[in-house]
Amino acid sequence: MNRSRFLGLFQSGFGLLAITPSLFIACKETEFVAPELSEAELAYLDLKNKTKETGFHLEGKTLSIDLTHEKYSQLQTVGEFVNDLEHYILILRKSVEEIVANSNCCPHLGTINQWSYDGSKFRCGNHGNSYGTSGLNGFSGCSSGRNSGQLKQYPTERNKDIVTIDLSS
Repeated sequence: MNRSRFLGLFQSGFGLLAITPSLFIACKETEFVAPELSEAELAYLDLKNKTKETGFHLEGKTLSIDLTHEKYSQLQTVGEFVNDLEHYILILRKSVEEIVANSNCCPHLGTINQWSYDGSKFRCGNHGNSYGTSGLNGFSGCSSGRNSGQLKQYPTERNKDIVTIDLSS
């Protein structure tokens, strides 16, 4: 190798060495910072994780269900309901935005497992009595002997595909 070629290679290599530290410093200064999540997002992710296996999470008298879990997936369709025998509630997708939860205990004689829904009322298949779904106040109590009226309704809140039901009332 002749001297001028050697000096040319040496100078270009030295030039790269001279700018390399500034490249590393520039990379350090542009580290990725994850965006902070809101309390609502953190609560949603926590419930999503807690409902992952069974589709629900019960904490005290607060029931959270995941609409994407196979156990509750039919609630993605308006007019469909789930009779949740484990928690004694009828969960109804009343509209795109509204999901209601009612007691599944028939006011007539207390049957919990024979319900159908006609688009406006639940009908108990035991004796054919029908009951409305807006019973936050003035509902017919379980096994009260009433042949009509409103089923007890529980307050619900929705965060994306997680529905939280307050069973304390």
